[in-house]
Amino acid sequence: MSTIPPKFFKIANILIGCLDTIAALSQLKYLFTNLSIFLLAVYGLALTIPIIYLEFKVPPNLYRYASFYFSFLGRGLSYILLGLIISFGGIFNKLAGMFTFILGASFIVFHFSQFVEEPANFRAPGSSLSIGDDDIDDDDDMI
Repeated sequence: MSTIPPKFFKIANILIGCLDTIAALSQLKYLFTNLSIFLLAVYGLALTIPIIYLEFKVPPNLYRYASFYFSFLGRGLSYILLGLIISFGGIFNKLAGMFTFILGASFIVFHFSQFVEEPANFRAPGSSLSIGDDDIDDDDDMI
């Protein structure tokens, strides 16, 4: 069903996580000159660390507290927010923010597309259904 291989999403998420972590760390130098940019860098780090971590292991409690990481729409909106947060500073931050914003917009398009299947790490732990899956099999109706 999917024309995009699942490895693409894994590579894209790891790339976004690494680029945004470096960009957020470079914004930490504004601690003494501009406190608001420094605080944005702290928020950026708080959003990027789970992105990288989710590609290797899915903690069971993260779905309960941050379920937006488990859908294309939620992750796309968080990438757009993250792209705006880390875009302060030098040219690297602006490019990383623009790349993150574009990938977030494409994730939102993937959410509304029926031809792209969600990757395995977008599914809730312990559930075989994805978040946006409306096809629930009811065996009780067949009686």
